Amino acid sequence: MLDQARNFLFASGRLQTLCYKEDIESALRTPGMAGFQLLDLHDFPGQGTALVGVLDPFWESKGYVAPDEYRRFCNSTVPLARLAKRVFTTAERLEADLEVAHFGPVPLTNAVVAWRLQRDDDHVLAHGDFAPALLPLGNAHRLGHIGIDLGPVPAPARYRLVVRVKPSTAVLPRGFEPRGFVNDWDVWVYPPHVPTEIPPGITVVEDLDAQAESVLNTGGTVLWLLPPDRVKPDPQLGKVALGFTSIFWNTAWTGRQPPHTLGILCDPDHPLFSRFPTEAYSNWQWWYLVSRAGAMILDDLPRNLRPTVQVIDDWVTNRKLGLVFEARVGSGKLLVCSVDLTSQLESDPVRRQFRRSLLDYLASGRFDPLIPITAEQARQVSAPPSPLEKLGARLRASSHQPGHEPALAIDGNPATLWHTAWGDPMPSFPHELTLELNSLTRLYGLTFLPRQDNNRNGWIKDYTLHASSDGTRWGEPVAAGTFAADAALKTVRFPIPITARSVRLTARSGHANGPWASLAELGLLLEP
Repeated sequence: MLDQARNFLFASGRLQTLCYKEDIESALRTPGMAGFQLLDLHDFPGQGTALVGVLDPFWESKGYVAPDEYRRFCNSTVPLARLAKRVFTTAERLEADLEVAHFGPVPLTNAVVAWRLQRDDDHVLAHGDFAPALLPLGNAHRLGHIGIDLGPVPAPARYRLVVRVKPSTAVLPRGFEPRGFVNDWDVWVYPPHVPTEIPPGITVVEDLDAQAESVLNTGGTVLWLLPPDRVKPDPQLGKVALGFTSIFWNTAWTGRQPPHTLGILCDPDHPLFSRFPTEAYSNWQWWYLVSRAGAMILDDLPRNLRPTVQVIDDWVTNRKLGLVFEARVGSGKLLVCSVDLTSQLESDPVRRQFRRSLLDYLASGRFDPLIPITAEQARQVSAPPSPLEKLGARLRASSHQPGHEPALAIDGNPATLWHTAWGDPMPSFPHELTLELNSLTRLYGLTFLPRQDNNRNGWIKDYTLHASSDGTRWGEPVAAGTFAADAALKTVRFPIPITARSVRLTARSGHANGPWASLAELGLLLEP
């Protein structure tokens, strides 16, 4: 990937600039904030290399952000916008409160604030201004509110909200730029309804099984939507932690503190993106995709295969990572995507639009991958299904906190967890967590992993276990006891094996000073 080094630098630098802009503007929007301090403006080559700066160690530009662009959000006077989100549909209105942070030499009199919503070619779709006003020294000074009806706006497309602050008098205060101060924010507008049906001639699978391989061998087209939790981890380093921020310091110095990645890299002119507006690098619309994705490790695929959507690995590890790649398998054509493009699309216009653009590409004559691989090579990006997945395991709970759903206790990730509600109302003990399987299964016991984040809230103390063959009749407990007050894995073996379709854990008390129960992972003992 050496020939991609400059592209990696540019794309990761654009993500870094995006994050710096957000951090700095957040400080400038905060009433009473005295200022902010960056770790540095240039890279620090010591202590394992910290690529934290927008300049290199010699205070020279890296080429991904110009001074004029950086000054738009980091200056003595900065126009600001409070946007609840960056992604809209044409059924919505874009609402924003405009502010200014002004720390120039003097207050600004008769300052005129003008705004516009424009395309990349500077065509203006909406515009307006406010009456001249006095802008005092300080930050979080409100300028006014704007509302834009997005119904007439062509979609899907990216637009830019631009705000300019400029005195209306001919005499400018000392130190004030003649053109005034300008800032801007990217926003995306998508259709409110997009068909997501699979076009004829395309086979969509979640597993590259024998049937899918047969379709490929007979010249068919297969879309493998690999579930993010089924992406194969690194055998030495574990799961690649995708993130939407740059790496702090570096992964070697921080003990592989997440995230492990530096954004995405793609070709915006690729036909995959014909109906999904994007640049070659991460921008805010990609958050919706990256946050519901797993990074595939493609090192074992042919050297000349490049992902269609590439993930930039950290500079210490330097693996070939991807969210989308395509290849020829036998006489057929395969596209693999590890972004979740199946669940909750009705509430996510970005993933919905990406799915539509991807399906259109597959149905077109432009989908013609050239790099040949075998089906077995393709399967190397996927982890084999866990015993729980093979059994169709599902979890339900008597209570859960949003963001800590029961399914997180069987997702194979010890960093996630099920947790009972801690808001209002906050239920008290006992709490129930019920495991349901597709069929009757012989069980020798269960394992329970408490939460692993050094927080004992929810650690279960006294418990009972019940089993059922039909999910309705439970009978007497098959086990009961007390878990130790630590984060170690707990193993409960049944006195005699049981055959059940459902198992219920009842948490009767906890080790913390509160009525909570939690669990990082639940496992089954299927052998003696």
